[in-house]
Amino acid sequence: MRFLHVSLLGRWSKGRRHFCSAVGQLTTCRELTPEMKHQLERKWQNKLGDCRFDPADTVKPKRYVLAMFPYPSGSLHMGHVRVYTISDAMARFYRLNGANVLHPMGWDAFGLPAENAAMQRRIPADTWTHRNIGEMRKQLEMLAFSFDWEREFATCQPEYYRWTQQLFLMLYRDGLAYQREALVNWDPVDETVLADEQVDDNGCSWRSGAKVEKKVLRQWFVKTTRFAKPLLEGLSDPGLEDWKDIIKLQRHWIGECEGYAFELPLVGEHKMKSIAVWTSDPVELERALFIAIHPTNLLNTAKQTDCLLENVTVQNPFTGDVLPVIVTEAVTFPEGCDTYLAVESESNRQLATKCGLKLKENTPSPASTGEEIVRKALEQGIGGHPVSSKLRDWLISRQRFWGTPIPIIHCPSCGPVPVPEQDLPVRLPTDSVGVPLAQNEQWLRAVCPTCQRADCRRESDTMDTFVDSSWYFLRFLDAHNRREMFDSALAHRLMPVDLYVGGKEHAVLHLYYARFVAHYLHGKGLLPTPEPFKRLLVQGMVMGRSYRVASNGKYIPPAEVEIVNEKANKAIERATGEPVTMLWEKMSKSKHNGVDPLEVLREHGCDALRLILLADVAPTSHRNWSEATFPGILNWQKRLWLTMYDFREARANIDPSSGAPTPTPEFTEHEHKLWDARNYFTAGATFNYRHSHQLSVGISKMQGLTNAIRRAPPAVVSYGRQYERALAAQIIMLAPMAPHFAAELWEQLATAPHRVDDDATGLRWDGTVFEQRWPEIDEEFPLDLTFKINGAECCILKIPAKRFNQLTHQESLDLALRQEPIVKLIGKRPLRTSDFTLYPSCEAILNVDLDRAAVEEGGEPATKSKKEKKDKKAKKKKSLQVLHVGM
Repeated sequence: MRFLHVSLLGRWSKGRRHFCSAVGQLTTCRELTPEMKHQLERKWQNKLGDCRFDPADTVKPKRYVLAMFPYPSGSLHMGHVRVYTISDAMARFYRLNGANVLHPMGWDAFGLPAENAAMQRRIPADTWTHRNIGEMRKQLEMLAFSFDWEREFATCQPEYYRWTQQLFLMLYRDGLAYQREALVNWDPVDETVLADEQVDDNGCSWRSGAKVEKKVLRQWFVKTTRFAKPLLEGLSDPGLEDWKDIIKLQRHWIGECEGYAFELPLVGEHKMKSIAVWTSDPVELERALFIAIHPTNLLNTAKQTDCLLENVTVQNPFTGDVLPVIVTEAVTFPEGCDTYLAVESESNRQLATKCGLKLKENTPSPASTGEEIVRKALEQGIGGHPVSSKLRDWLISRQRFWGTPIPIIHCPSCGPVPVPEQDLPVRLPTDSVGVPLAQNEQWLRAVCPTCQRADCRRESDTMDTFVDSSWYFLRFLDAHNRREMFDSALAHRLMPVDLYVGGKEHAVLHLYYARFVAHYLHGKGLLPTPEPFKRLLVQGMVMGRSYRVASNGKYIPPAEVEIVNEKANKAIERATGEPVTMLWEKMSKSKHNGVDPLEVLREHGCDALRLILLADVAPTSHRNWSEATFPGILNWQKRLWLTMYDFREARANIDPSSGAPTPTPEFTEHEHKLWDARNYFTAGATFNYRHSHQLSVGISKMQGLTNAIRRAPPAVVSYGRQYERALAAQIIMLAPMAPHFAAELWEQLATAPHRVDDDATGLRWDGTVFEQRWPEIDEEFPLDLTFKINGAECCILKIPAKRFNQLTHQESLDLALRQEPIVKLIGKRPLRTSDFTLYPSCEAILNVDLDRAAVEEGGEPATKSKKEKKDKKAKKKKSLQVLHVGM
């Protein structure tokens, strides 16, 4: 039987269109040069497939892939390029797997940096910001990121912040946004309030570096603490994937909700209308003797210590009693609190006496239960929600110009009045340069929407930029909706975000605020789930090599350094000979260790830059940027190019009239090796794309397939069907990471002379690489079911893919327990539980948990000495057995 029918060799060009006349020019060169990379990238620019999400397509599975949107500084840095390369690779992967992918991009455009930069240049912040957006958009397009640009927006656009204002009004009407006097962190340089997390350990501002001052201001807050317990419990949601240590960070921030906070009203005229107290036992409110405050508390205006606070008392709404207030440091304040609810105890009575406070001899026993007190507090709107003692409400006021205006009008008669929805947005003045809103008299003047008084003033504070980013992922669903924030029906279809990619620096506050907003909107029926992000991929930073003079700590440029011994980490300053410390640190201009990604792009090409960022280390790890790592990727590209060149040459040299040669045993063996390699490395690359997101390992798997392809002898290159299928799989799997390069390789493969046209492969030879489907595993290929005992790998069962993909937990357990080697491993030890994880077409894991204490292997009593057990364990240790299970 002949291996190939002669007539097949003549079918290669029938019904096939040629993509681009430039294919001939590029294929004449056997060696891939940087100039050729740029040439093919220009050729395929804007031809890399449709990136738009189709809201009308409800047949394909949806995938919402989101990378944290950037602040428009005007130029991309390597951190930007890395995060968007990761999200783009995943978005393209999902499209090749038949998904309807939403992969949007926008701009987190408000904030101090833009305002300060605009003031320095004496231009409006709006002008500066949109100029930067234009520059960064060009740079992103140069890197071929497949964003759905039709959904682009900037948070500084009135069309966006109109809905941020709407969100504020929703919170205000639900009693979740309020204003009160507070002791805040004041940056005297940037002249704005800072949140606690924006002050470093030395008490300095995170932006200006100025020493932060404490100041009493009337500020706007959002009652995030009301959602503390749901937000804490939400971290246990089984739908969250790959949150890992982010869950710990969120838990630490929220704290254990082991108590309740209450707002007790102050008696008399005070700027502060209430005082917050926290207790783990609400019943203590009926046994309260007095309130103790720390000397730093806002009520202690005279800054006294160990004294009764004159003219300040607290109304106990649960007993009707008036509670005195004392100033002291002699009590154990709950963590994060500067107030203490004092109940009957000898130490509290002694403290009261010391401060000159006379207490009643007897305290009445509580008349209510904790549940009743909590219920009363909730009814009165004075607290009662479970919360940790350290968690505070979200302070959103900022005293700067470049932010979303708070839509409130202050009326002398009516108090704070919401701006009517039909009057939104409250727009920022567009022609102002550096004039705070509080000093813009024309802008401040307003008419009260309720009583029509004309001498009212607008709220001059703007919102913290975290408010803008707390819901932006929802606006991307419906970016141009003029009637509402987003279409709830569409949100129920597309939320939660399937994959959220971003830096760990946003793993606490941004995620906390975004989760809060999602929980709130879910409670109003607008979202399908309270948790907005299903899976997180927290990428590590790109680190640059920095050099510091050891004697004075000064950073110096690489050109001023002489490396004495790279391995020993020894270097000196060229000018002085002084020792220099070499470090890997976050890229920064001040450290002279930044690398312009556009310079790398110009030298090596877009796809090479993308591959370099994805290779070597996992996306979650820090990436040390070093040109020493480049050759591995650059040589791989050259090998792939050479492989395609040799393939086309071999096929071009076939004489169709002589027919295909009869396959030899060696030919058949090499074809089977390629069949095995294609399936094996495809399974590995698929697992690392879809399940582990270890894209660097995915590259290693693809490089393994390249090596297998290049080992094929000339006869297989010329006539091998499995060679052709392996090459096709290689190019398709490369496409998400290196789209231009893969597009060119695919065109060359599809237009190669005398290619075997096998319709059974499911490949669309008349389409581009982005119109293909992700390679599938052949049904006969054996996949691994790894069997573990108490977490230790014991053996591997090889199961054909067709049967493997249908495995259930019980079937896998039954199958394993029918294997004699496994039965011997288990012995007579009773099986307590088992866990089963199946990654379709990739791998599966079955772990059985055995009771080690009850019975030893073989049914012997567990009475042996530690040494005997250790010796027996060492003797039992064997290499993993591989068991082949038939169909």
